[in-house]
Amino acid sequence: MLERIMNWRWAIQLEAQGNVDAGFEPVVDSFLDGFESGRDLGASVAVYLEGERVVDLWAGYRDRRKEKLWERDTLCCLFSVSKAITAICILQAIEEGLLDLDTAVCKYWREFGVNGKESITLRHILSHQSGVVGFHEPVARELLYDWDAVVAALAREHPWWPPGEKHGYHARTFGFLLGEVLKRVSGKSVGRWVRERLVDGEQGEFSIGLNVHEIERCADMVPARIRPDSSTELPPERQEMMAAFRDLSTPTGAAFQNPSMGPAYMNSTPFRTAQLPAMNGHGTASGVADIFSRIEQLIGPELLADASRTHSYGRDEVLCSVSRIGLGFMLYDEAAPIGVRTGSFGHAGAGGSMAFYDPQRKLSFCFAMNQMQEGVVSGSTSAMQIAESVYTCLR
Repeated sequence: MLERIMNWRWAIQLEAQGNVDAGFEPVVDSFLDGFESGRDLGASVAVYLEGERVVDLWAGYRDRRKEKLWERDTLCCLFSVSKAITAICILQAIEEGLLDLDTAVCKYWREFGVNGKESITLRHILSHQSGVVGFHEPVARELLYDWDAVVAALAREHPWWPPGEKHGYHARTFGFLLGEVLKRVSGKSVGRWVRERLVDGEQGEFSIGLNVHEIERCADMVPARIRPDSSTELPPERQEMMAAFRDLSTPTGAAFQNPSMGPAYMNSTPFRTAQLPAMNGHGTASGVADIFSRIEQLIGPELLADASRTHSYGRDEVLCSVSRIGLGFMLYDEAAPIGVRTGSFGHAGAGGSMAFYDPQRKLSFCFAMNQMQEGVVSGSTSAMQIAESVYTCLR
């Protein structure tokens, strides 16, 4: 176990628990800096190198009142990191011949092939090019918790742009669209596929749709601290996105705010137990890093190479900024980094979580936290700082 006594400015003692292999000790200091700076309340980080876990740390609190310590098995919502895990499930189904990247989705889901969606393929959805980013008319928030109702509504929708001509982040629809196709060809939800095919219980945990008895181990997500003038400190493109959030007639508003989820939704039982494969994956940093460490065993080399190359690049119609996307994965780009070097791929989650795989180094990484940061789309300050420290240890 690792313990660091804070300096004289601090009134309490912070403990970083877990293990680091020899040579990776600087990662501890980088991890704890997030707490010292006030960015983090509770967090965990894990790193695998050539299939072996070399860093597994956790610290802080699971709740805003600082009454519940973060434990080894604390489950944290990683939001859109879930998209990368969902993509792995779909890629496995493609590898096994259940699905085809370039076959129209309506072959598997007949009702989907209407209103300009007839030519949409899995490749379009995985690369965020389908245009089906949200609803054109207001819907009730309860809809998202009713799988059959939401996929039926999406089947009736029309795209926000001609499929394949632009790309824009499918913030919520990504999971419903892919999940329904997977369910129709395999009979399994994404959550069931994850539990049966991806998770190694000895190394960690990750679930889409928690069982009720697992909720007591969850960290409470704490929304970003938003000051009245904070939006002016964001880059212009991020300010544009935040303004579009409030307009449901834009792709951004439709993708993120139709429906509005309500206050503290991410800590509610309906959210934690639902099948929301784009946004409600819960797990440990070790569990997610373990999945990424085995990605070359889970997916064949040709398909993985296709999935980790650029399919969409340039202005994102939803994020209002540059994004670089493969098949379900965010790809490293200086403008929106995932990992710290070219060739890395993975995904970031709302507020600051991040997971990625570096195929050159055979390195996987995951950072999970519960104090969300405002306006974070790619890796947060804490995630990037810790990842940088990992690579410093490799030099």
